[in-house]
Amino acid sequence: MIIRTAMRQAAIAAAVTGLAASVLASSPAQAAQPAPADDQALIEAARTYFAGENAVTVDGASAANATRKAESLDVAATFRAVRDDRMEAREQLHGINELAGVRYSAVDTELTPVGRARTQGDAARISVREHTEYTFAGSKDEPYSYTVRHDLSFARADGGWALSKITTLDGPANLSTPEKLGPAELRAARQAAKELRAGAAQGKKLTDPAQKPSPGSGVRATAAYDYTAMVAFATKYAKPVPKDNVPYERDTNDCTNFISHALKAGGWERVRGWYRSDSAWWYTGNSWPLPKHSWTWGGAPNWQRFARDESKRVYELSGPSSLAIADVVQFEIFGYSDPGQPGHTMMVTDFTSDWMPKMSYHTTDTLNRPLSEIIAEHSGGEKFWYFRT
Repeated sequence: MIIRTAMRQAAIAAAVTGLAASVLASSPAQAAQPAPADDQALIEAARTYFAGENAVTVDGASAANATRKAESLDVAATFRAVRDDRMEAREQLHGINELAGVRYSAVDTELTPVGRARTQGDAARISVREHTEYTFAGSKDEPYSYTVRHDLSFARADGGWALSKITTLDGPANLSTPEKLGPAELRAARQAAKELRAGAAQGKKLTDPAQKPSPGSGVRATAAYDYTAMVAFATKYAKPVPKDNVPYERDTNDCTNFISHALKAGGWERVRGWYRSDSAWWYTGNSWPLPKHSWTWGGAPNWQRFARDESKRVYELSGPSSLAIADVVQFEIFGYSDPGQPGHTMMVTDFTSDWMPKMSYHTTDTLNRPLSEIIAEHSGGEKFWYFRT
């Protein structure tokens, strides 16, 4: 009796053990998990894509080869139409640049990871900082460069990872990423490029600050401004430096804040007053909840009202062909700024060998971008303002 009981207990124990093993084996917690994404593999895929995309606007066999590699990169089905539009946008820009007399002979794109890749099931994400530099063809012009952050998403595919989405994090995306133009916009952009080239060829060579025209009628010559200092500040801090190296606290959208600091470096004096007043213009760097600067210091439409209407430190030019070194350009951005109001502020920091103005600005840290590209990307009726400082 005792033996049979012991045998029965052993059988029950064995059955329980077997059942537990079976449950554990089939449990999701014990199922084989997909391998996490390899950071280096994602970075290399992203580098291949951006290098090829950026090379579309560059002449030469090396650039064409980089573009072919990008076009053969594995991408998710949901991203293919987006990729095609992004590539076509750069094809359009290449043609517009040629009409404007702007050509690039080389491009160098580097990506720096920001943190580690994040994997969740069959999806992966990685954040990168892109720094791209374009070399102007046939001249000794200073390069055009920009730095911008992206979030990239990937989907697991055939044992690897397919690019599925790109989200640009700094400012309105087309400050660094061209958008495909519709037929009417493309016609307008091509016409603007031709006019820009003609105007640049006829314009005065106002690259020497000492030769910059004096203020126009009604503009107060309140100081002998140092335009060299303005440009020196703008070119130094438009370059890809760590954000904490900029000698002020950046705004989230930092374009007008950046230009105000450049103007101050050249002799613009601060004006005290209520932070919302259009007649005040100051920066203190205070911590929240105190305002760190007046609205006119960091807001594009507010700056315009202060500089043109209240202080009369600038006057409006008839068009881009009249621009001189250290002049300021603003433009409207549909879907970002209020209708009829500027949404971005930048400064002339150089000219190409054909006298195309080159612009430097934040929020994307951009140095010496040809004005022709910027006008082309905002040729859908967005307004531009050109100011003599």
